[in-house]
Amino acid sequence: MWVIKLGGSVTHYDSLVHWLRLVVRWGDGKVIIVPGGGMYADAVRDFQRMRAGHADGHINDHHAHALAIYAMDQMARSLVAMVPELALVRNPLQIAESGWQHRGLVWLPSEMALNTMFANEHALAESWDVTSDSLAAWLAWQLEAQHLLLVKSDDRLLDSQMARGLDALQSMDIVDQGLSGLLAEAKFQTYVVHQSDYGLFEQGFAGSDLTAELGTHHRLYSA
Repeated sequence: MWVIKLGGSVTHYDSLVHWLRLVVRWGDGKVIIVPGGGMYADAVRDFQRMRAGHADGHINDHHAHALAIYAMDQMARSLVAMVPELALVRNPLQIAESGWQHRGLVWLPSEMALNTMFANEHALAESWDVTSDSLAAWLAWQLEAQHLLLVKSDDRLLDSQMARGLDALQSMDIVDQGLSGLLAEAKFQTYVVHQSDYGLFEQGFAGSDLTAELGTHHRLYSA
């Protein structure tokens, strides 16, 4: 199983549709997209900041966290509206059923992420330190995935000499701060790629050449 987080900023690029169509073509029920909140989550953050300037009626981080997850739901629906061959899924049962149908999957996170029945040792902090990066890693834990792919638009990722350590990418705000605990003992491999790197997956999400390329140039080291 591959969990692919498509950053909200990727929605500004033509590469977005390439990524979506790759999942349609090669997903086969074993690739699930976690959408960033993008402009929908930005609206939540802006509303919280706007209300903070008033004497009362503030929005605390607990509620902002939930609203940002609902924003990810909105982005998930937007992606499927763009490429209807993708299937929306909410929970492990739907993921399994759509997997049997060999569909490319897009996750609606609110049902699982806001449901205490899924709470475990990987519980998510309710703050802006936790973004869709951490939600994607959390889902990878829940599904016992083998691979987590974070697709970003930050052009610094085009520098092949850039450090790929978790601390380095967090210090540059390329990945979120909440990943530290989620990746510390992860059994899945985590990779960070630029939004223009969709060509790496033109032949699918398997193969020794792909594994070697990702491991050499794109793997995110948590230690």
